[in-house]
Amino acid sequence: MALLIVAALNRQSDGLWFQGDAPRHAANGLFWWDLLTALPRDPIEYAVRYYARYPVIAPATYPPFFYALEGLAFAIFGPSPYTARFIVLVFAGMAGLYTLEWSRRWVAPLAGWAGAFLAFVPGIVLWSNTVMLNVPAVALGLALLYHFRRWLESARTSQLVLAAVFAAAGLVTYYPGASVFSVIAAWWVLSVRRLRFDRKLLWIAAIVSLALMPLLAALRLGPVHLARHLPSAAFLVRLGTWTYYWRMLPTAIGWLASTMALIGCAAGLASERWRSETVVLMTWIVALAVGLSVVPARDPRYILLAAPACVVLAAIGFACLFEYLPPLDPPRQAALLAAGLAVGVWSAARIEVPHVSGFREVVAYLREQAPDDAVLYDGEYDGLFGYYFRASDPDFRRRLARADKLLYQYAPISSFRRNQVSYVSSVDDVVSVLRTHCGCRWVAIEVTTRPNPALGARLLREAVQQPAFELVRTFPIAGSGTRRVDVYRLVGRVEPVQSVDLDFPSFTNRHFDHVVPITRP
Repeated sequence: MALLIVAALNRQSDGLWFQGDAPRHAANGLFWWDLLTALPRDPIEYAVRYYARYPVIAPATYPPFFYALEGLAFAIFGPSPYTARFIVLVFAGMAGLYTLEWSRRWVAPLAGWAGAFLAFVPGIVLWSNTVMLNVPAVALGLALLYHFRRWLESARTSQLVLAAVFAAAGLVTYYPGASVFSVIAAWWVLSVRRLRFDRKLLWIAAIVSLALMPLLAALRLGPVHLARHLPSAAFLVRLGTWTYYWRMLPTAIGWLASTMALIGCAAGLASERWRSETVVLMTWIVALAVGLSVVPARDPRYILLAAPACVVLAAIGFACLFEYLPPLDPPRQAALLAAGLAVGVWSAARIEVPHVSGFREVVAYLREQAPDDAVLYDGEYDGLFGYYFRASDPDFRRRLARADKLLYQYAPISSFRRNQVSYVSSVDDVVSVLRTHCGCRWVAIEVTTRPNPALGARLLREAVQQPAFELVRTFPIAGSGTRRVDVYRLVGRVEPVQSVDLDFPSFTNRHFDHVVPITRP
């Protein structure tokens, strides 16, 4: 119920606002379902040809489990971002149920309210209503920790098997979710005296190892991408490396939940009854922060797996408090819970999930005006435009080209700093490339108050002011500041393009020449 309330509060958002990951997660669902239903003999060739037509997918950057579920949902209900957002909400519900069960088992039967209150944590509110992989990773990581903890206590094979299943599911959902293994390692060290070697562990390790195959394939296909994510010695000795997630924890969890968790830590450590559980939860948070800190890619949302631990710590704080109060009868318990839920809803209502709109209308217009043509797009929201472009083209009749692939490159390569490379040096170069190498009569360009500093982007905007281009329509974009999309048509002859050359400098040094865009059989 709490999760549905939070979803209703943010019903205006389609979940694709976070550029550029969220729309690519939605586009990946379409790609993976097409790949699974086509079963091509050469999956890499299929992916490259698919990218040649829709250059917004990221098939090797993220593993496929979530996308298989998403693609199946798209096949049943149609390609809609709300369908993808619903799948994320299902994972959020799973995380809430495991938090509820954790609190009831290891804190107190009445502490199950923690599962509902997880839905009100600011980071959970934001990312459970956005098409991202962070909340699915939290749900699968929490399930892994729950069953691993039960196995540590009972040594039952069924719990270890469930832990292995969720570990594998997490690895084939989101690579940063592997940070949960730092918690597993910490708990293993704390429990090593009570553990006995069991041959079943070898079979479990084999199951988990199979889940590493997508990661190993991605590492082989993307050595440049891998190098960017490896920590350097200078990075590891920097103080900010180890303090970042501690500073960002209140941002992800919220100051209210963080404060309640700190109170719960103090109360739990002072209580003989809940001291051991408090140590387990504190170890969870510390090990997670340390594991994430060694990775150069960082964002507050990566620490979201600490949210269930913080909520359970808050439950311990209340449990300690109630030990000193007279027992409450059921009506008073219900009244107290209702009051807490009201506070939670009020807190969640203050977290607004952004919504960026207007791109669907641009794509619809271009589909009507140019149902079989290629379109060149340039702008920060190329992923959002690209998702709607692919979703509205079930027969693979159109083709999308990106200016930041054709005219210039402005992206990270070996580090997270953006590297600028221009493939054109003048307005005439831009016009020539569009006429002879792009095959795009239609050009859509984002116009903002903060223009792209890349030379190629600036030259493109100068080129469309020339007589060779005709401005046909302007579309306002809401939810992302002052922004619009101008649609131009190139006047005169445009050479048709049968194949394109592709390279991915921020991912791999490999080049793909004369790639024919994918077609429907």
